[in-house]
Amino acid sequence: MKTQLALLSLALAAPAAAQEANRGFEEINGKTAVVKVVYPRQLRRGGTWSDGPPSMSFVNIYDDRGRPVEESQYSGKQLSLRKIATWLDAPEAAAFCAALRKGPAADASFAGTDESALNRFCAEKAKKKFTARFEHDGMATSRPLSERLIRRIFILPDKEGRPAEEWRFDMMGALDSRVERKYAQDGTPAEETVYNFEELPVSRTVYARNKAVNTETISVFNDQDQLVSRTVKAFRETGKLRKVVETAFDDGEQERWRDETSYDGNGFRAAEARYTGGEQDPGHEYEYEVKADEKGNWVRESRRKFVNFRGSRMPAAGEA
Repeated sequence: MKTQLALLSLALAAPAAAQEANRGFEEINGKTAVVKVVYPRQLRRGGTWSDGPPSMSFVNIYDDRGRPVEESQYSGKQLSLRKIATWLDAPEAAAFCAALRKGPAADASFAGTDESALNRFCAEKAKKKFTARFEHDGMATSRPLSERLIRRIFILPDKEGRPAEEWRFDMMGALDSRVERKYAQDGTPAEETVYNFEELPVSRTVYARNKAVNTETISVFNDQDQLVSRTVKAFRETGKLRKVVETAFDDGEQERWRDETSYDGNGFRAAEARYTGGEQDPGHEYEYEVKADEKGNWVRESRRKFVNFRGSRMPAAGEA
């Protein structure tokens, strides 16, 4: 069978690190330093399929505060993509903007920025408190990190310290996009709006919770306020995930495809089914097996794929 293998290394960072890897594990107990996801190449030995060398893998490294500092992608053993992040706390971010307003000569690492949207942002937010994340190309190691800038992201908190605004600038200081976040009275996310460089809204995400049935619904709308996708998460009384249904819609808000994922009592993925075009039977399915450590975190996840052909459910050997 084609097996998807996921490995979690536990050592240094915070629980939020796991969510950054987008691997479907919503809760991590303890600290993580590295999250590694591997897709092995399948080899047939005799009449059985087994894991061979990786065809693709992803490695995320986190600092001791759970923030991603390096994200890498490999094709086989060959590095194909790497991104490095540097983080600025509020005093450092304020110092960056102050130096930028005075001119690039104040710090050589700020070179390449001119009178731009970034300059205006720094001038307008001079009295605000914010943090920043700078993203760099991790491939061209022969050049200084300051010359490999991809984008700068500034995060402004609300009165409660939650991320309320996110400003994203390209390497030249031009505004790429801006995000506004609103929260419900209980502190959970309520709405998120993304604006483009012209300050026009391009997407809106709405969060709704139903305490009676213990579900959360996340709806995403485009710039025409048409429904693009909807995710419904159902939770157990313990707070662990029980089921997640993800649906994507076309321009007429008709169902394009639907994924239904069930979770076991520990919150680990157990089974997944993909439906296309509103069909009643899934086109393919996955069965998951998870191994956990002594803290209850998953450390290995494998899956087997099945396809449905003319009403029959068959193993899909050699497929992802």
